[in-house]
Amino acid sequence: MHMPKGITLRITLLGWLVTLVTLAVFVMVIVPEQKREFELGLESKARGVAVSIRGVAAGAAVSEDYSSVVDQAMQVLSGDTAIDYVVVTKNDGFSIVVDRSTWKIDKLNETWRPAARTPTSSIGIVPLFGRRVFQYAFPFDYSGIQWGWIHVGLSLEAYDQSVRRTYTRTAGLAILCGCLSLLISLVYAARLVRPIQILHSAVEQVAQGDLRARADVRSRDEIQRLAEAFNDMARTILARNQILDSVSFAAKEFLSDGDGDTIIGKVLERVGQAAGTNRACVLKISSLEEGIQVALQREWVAPGEDANLKGWACFNWSGEPASGWIESLQAGNIVTVIPAGAAELLSEDIEARICSAILVPVIVTGQWWGVVCIDDFSQPREWGEAEKDSLRAVADMLGASIARHRVRTALIDAKQTLEQRVIERTKELQEQIAAKDRAHSELAAAQQRLIELSREAGMAEIATGVLHNVGNVLNSVNVSTSLVAGKIRESRVDNLVSLVGMLEQHSSDVSGFLTNDPKGQRVLPYLVKLGGHFKSERDGILQELEMLSSHVGHIKQIVATQQSYAKVSGLVENIKIPEMMDDAIRILDPGFARHGITVVRDFETLPEIAVVKHKILQILLNLLRNAKQALKEVDGTTEKTIRVCVRRKGERRMSLSVQDNGVGLPAENLTRIFGHGFTTKANGHGFGLHSCALAASEMGGSLRAESDGPGKGATFTLELPMKLAEDMKGVVT
Repeated sequence: MHMPKGITLRITLLGWLVTLVTLAVFVMVIVPEQKREFELGLESKARGVAVSIRGVAAGAAVSEDYSSVVDQAMQVLSGDTAIDYVVVTKNDGFSIVVDRSTWKIDKLNETWRPAARTPTSSIGIVPLFGRRVFQYAFPFDYSGIQWGWIHVGLSLEAYDQSVRRTYTRTAGLAILCGCLSLLISLVYAARLVRPIQILHSAVEQVAQGDLRARADVRSRDEIQRLAEAFNDMARTILARNQILDSVSFAAKEFLSDGDGDTIIGKVLERVGQAAGTNRACVLKISSLEEGIQVALQREWVAPGEDANLKGWACFNWSGEPASGWIESLQAGNIVTVIPAGAAELLSEDIEARICSAILVPVIVTGQWWGVVCIDDFSQPREWGEAEKDSLRAVADMLGASIARHRVRTALIDAKQTLEQRVIERTKELQEQIAAKDRAHSELAAAQQRLIELSREAGMAEIATGVLHNVGNVLNSVNVSTSLVAGKIRESRVDNLVSLVGMLEQHSSDVSGFLTNDPKGQRVLPYLVKLGGHFKSERDGILQELEMLSSHVGHIKQIVATQQSYAKVSGLVENIKIPEMMDDAIRILDPGFARHGITVVRDFETLPEIAVVKHKILQILLNLLRNAKQALKEVDGTTEKTIRVCVRRKGERRMSLSVQDNGVGLPAENLTRIFGHGFTTKANGHGFGLHSCALAASEMGGSLRAESDGPGKGATFTLELPMKLAEDMKGVVT
């Protein structure tokens, strides 16, 4: 016998466990009851002995002659070996103790004279005798007087044997019942699991591809119903699999290059057999002005069926009951027909032997072409979704085959002129390729020219900015020069010359002239005033000359900055980006000051990087100039600020950003502004940001714009790689 496994083992163990628990409960209940019964027997026997002694003790209580009590006790002990001792105790402790070998009179303690006057019994060791006995205490009353107690001790030998026998028999019976229940549980579990095993075996066969496997279960319970449902499912899957095989067969046939009518006949036969039907046909249906025209393309009839009876080709498709079918089929929907449940007029038009039918539309290049009709002569049936989908797939493949046949026919018709058309088209393509090559050459030349113009425009913008700033400083120089010239023209040097001439006239007596002559007396005070005037005039002229020198130095600084970038144009060298940012701000600083714009610098400490200096300066000047233009257009109440930031991004990249709080940009212009010719300025040319983007791309970087919308400012960010001069060798500028 094989050891049970799986669910059989679990059911067996469960049944056995229930039996063992039941047996345990039974043993736990019956064994104490048996012991109780044995104890009740001992108590009954002890009571009988006590009662027999009580009559003798009554006479002894009157005469106080206890010899009769001793004789009676000795007779009782000799008559029954199970009686171990008899003790008669008065309330004052006086006791007559009689055991199997002797008797004595003794004074016993209160344990032999309980306070409660009710019979008691117990099993234990009696200290007076030193033996384990069943002790029974019986109160003795005489003439309504509580005289004392009669104690009877019974041997436990028979009791212990009975208890051991009870334990042995109960344990043996429990073991026998446990083994028997294990066997019964095993047999029952095997019988119960057998249908499940049959069902499991059938499921494994189906899982391995044997769709004809069935579960033969006759258990008349839920497992049988489950097996029947599984068998129905297997039959359904088998039917669907057969239909899918027919669909696969149809696909292979329709993709082949055989005769179309022969292929359709084979496909109809295979589909009809797979679906378990009796007839299948293909109808071409055309809607004409005079009505519906039907043409039978191909038909298959199962063996044994009469093929001469009328079918769907003879059906009145123009009648009222079929008009709804036509609309549904034209919409690409499947129509199912059960004549028994149809209208009386419709059932008369349909062939009598048709119990159910399904009509599947055939669509060719998006247009309704015809219908595939499948008839069942045996029973009205509900067509499942899988069957509908499979038949629709066959109809779709038929439509695709018809469309392919049309295309093939059209290709054959066009084959005669195809070579000439290919030659003409090849010539056109050659001309287009030549034109494309010319366009590419022109585009390359235009792009190169665009780069050159970008550089020239950038240098021109730098030069224009420099000249504009120099012109502003020259205006200040002109003002200072005019002030100095005016002060010199207004100087009182002529008065000093006249005074000197007067003194020369009185050179012979200068002291007398200065002392006695009224005019001479006014000479010294006049010289004091004239000296103060000349000192003040000198200080003003010196101040204007210092300002003039400062303006000239500013011009020299602007020109030197422009020359420092112009003389290294196209060369790569290590520069400090923050210093270059300061140079760009310094070039445009007069314009910022004139329009009340505050420039905030936020520079991180960066190492020197290798770039083409004039390209960086061109981009920075363009971004700063655009920011200034954006701030010029805002109202005067807004604080105009440009924030210039230098940041490091990772190990090998950095970013330069110019942020303003000017007019901002709409979202759609954030990328368009970098296109060639696009500008938002009335007098702009749309070339500055485009050239900047090209320059950034040439240096391996990028230029982007960010803005939250009109009126919310804009931020332009230039990202560049951080490279050393030796990494940039060979860069084309």
